[in-house]
Amino acid sequence: MRLLGPRSFSDLIKIFDEENAFKDRWYLPDPKDAWPRDRFNEANSQFDEWNEVELSYADLREVKLHWNTGFEIPHEGMTVAEALQLQAVRNWIETGESEIYAESHIWLATEPLKNSCIEHRLLKNYEGHLVTLDGIHRLLAWAGLGKKTTLAFIAGKIA
Repeated sequence: MRLLGPRSFSDLIKIFDEENAFKDRWYLPDPKDAWPRDRFNEANSQFDEWNEVELSYADLREVKLHWNTGFEIPHEGMTVAEALQLQAVRNWIETGESEIYAESHIWLATEPLKNSCIEHRLLKNYEGHLVTLDGIHRLLAWAGLGKKTTLAFIAGKIA
């Protein structure tokens, strides 16, 4: 992981809006990306520290994903590398749907959000892993494609 530097939360939200402009055309105008925005706000309250980093392919595979029924990720979560072994994930990658994601930042935290959604409260064995705030589809897509580097925003102190 290569540290690119600290970022302000207000700048990150502007970047999120810019990077998601294409995707936002898929949804009704309100609420626009309410789930991830709630996670970002919670992370900002909990950590009050954000950094931009470049993740290597190896870093990307070690990110802890939260529960996702569509991909059959269990309640306790699993790493990207583990999720790539799931039949539902392999099928999704094989359909080619994973290739539609434009370059954008993944949103992560150094630990689960304490007062957050059920997805974070159920995480187990997350120690030593970055935890997903937003970007499960992109994490799986890019890891499945062998993407060499990925930009990410991380909430919390980076060791």
